[in-house]
Amino acid sequence: ALALIEVPRFADPTAMAIEGATVAPMPGTVAELTVAAGDRVVAGDELLVLEAMKMRHRVVAATGGVVGEVRVAVGQQVDAGAVLAVIEEEQS
Repeated sequence: ALALIEVPRFADPTAMAIEGATVAPMPGTVAELTVAAGDRVVAGDELLVLEAMKMRHRVVAATGGVVGEVRVAVGQQVDAGAVLAVIEEEQS
């Protein structure tokens, strides 16, 4: 007997990311940072602009909270799945 299973070609980067991390949706260059560590954001706020394939792509916060750290700088090349920023939940 033989059993075949289909495995994904590429690993899902969100499965390996740390909690609250915003990851790069594609490889590209960081064109603009619109937040800094300590800034408060709500879901949908722009975090940065990623330039890829001659287009500018807005990267937005998936959840609200405080930006704990920004792991990239303007002009930096990033791979798909790279952690760009970490958003921490606000303590009540």
